[in-house]
Amino acid sequence: MNNIFGYLCWRGDLSLSQSVFNEVDNLVLSTLCYLDFEEIVPRKGEGMITIQQAANQYFSIHGLPNCPDEEKATPLELREWMLYLMADTRRFRNMKLCNHLQILDEIQVKQFSSLTILVSRKHAYLSYRGTGDDLIGWKEDFLLACLPEIPAQEEAVLYLQDVADQFPERFLMVGGHSKGGNLAVYAAVQAPESIQDRICAVWSNDGPGFTDEFVHSDAFHRIEHKIHFIVPKSSVVGLLLAHAENYQIVDSSQIGLLQHDGLSWQVMADHFVTLSELTKESIRTEQKIRTWLQKIPLEERRKFVDSLFDVLQSTGAHTVSEIKKDRAKTAAASIPAMKELPKDTRERILEFLMLLNTISRKFNDESKAMQENKRPLQRFTRKSMLRRP
Repeated sequence: MNNIFGYLCWRGDLSLSQSVFNEVDNLVLSTLCYLDFEEIVPRKGEGMITIQQAANQYFSIHGLPNCPDEEKATPLELREWMLYLMADTRRFRNMKLCNHLQILDEIQVKQFSSLTILVSRKHAYLSYRGTGDDLIGWKEDFLLACLPEIPAQEEAVLYLQDVADQFPERFLMVGGHSKGGNLAVYAAVQAPESIQDRICAVWSNDGPGFTDEFVHSDAFHRIEHKIHFIVPKSSVVGLLLAHAENYQIVDSSQIGLLQHDGLSWQVMADHFVTLSELTKESIRTEQKIRTWLQKIPLEERRKFVDSLFDVLQSTGAHTVSEIKKDRAKTAAASIPAMKELPKDTRERILEFLMLLNTISRKFNDESKAMQENKRPLQRFTRKSMLRRP
């Protein structure tokens, strides 16, 4: 079996007229949004650039990537290799990029980024980025369980309306990975019916869910038939909060929580390799998180989130990577801030951290048990290693 890289190598020469836009193309374009195209992809009203041109500019700044070891490479290295291959394909290289928007606002607790891909003369794909490394973005994710609308969701609706106005003759496809998938669904549901009528499909690639009220609203049901929820077999993020039950389960070459990375999802020809059910640990984890969350009244959840991130930021860290780099040092630096919290809040934070640790350990145990049956990863060919954008 292949993944996105195999797909680009072996089917990238097929034009959209030869093979219509599919779910794997959606994942490619939703992943593209993670790369830093600031000062490369034009903003609204500033023109457009082809994927091949954007790749040339990107690699002139960052250098050409090496063919990565899929098991050891960082997400950035894998995404750069994806762009590297895309730029050499007939299918993707001449697609045009425009309307790049990137916002990181600590005051509003808003992390938002998106870009528009003009897929063909008739279709545009709006790609919403998931959560980055910044603590601000992670805090906003936690607020999904507290607020009827987070700032990034409001921004996503405005972005969809702007693009629809800018390209009134085009049909629209909307998608994203992780929080980006949540934003894509939210924007499509909240859009006016005149825009919804132009939407061909909405993709949430392992994106978190919504409030019960949102999922059961008339607006959601009006466009639900166009929404595709895709989750890996050991999904955690994609099962958070309320969600539709018609999700598609895909196989992954990764283990446990690492399956959230869409670049590990298995591909056969022009579609994902699907499974009939989630892993047992994925189902148990959803139940554990739901049970824990229900113990905190809605009106107290915002206080919990604020306190948790106040503690994390008190260590001087601004990114998740900084926290992971030296966990012992981070834990020691957080002690003064923890002592300042009320006892019940402090206990909730400790309980939450213990829950995360248990979930991680259980997934690792399950993954080790499945390791014996793990298929070899698809390796890149020498031909793909020699490609140049």
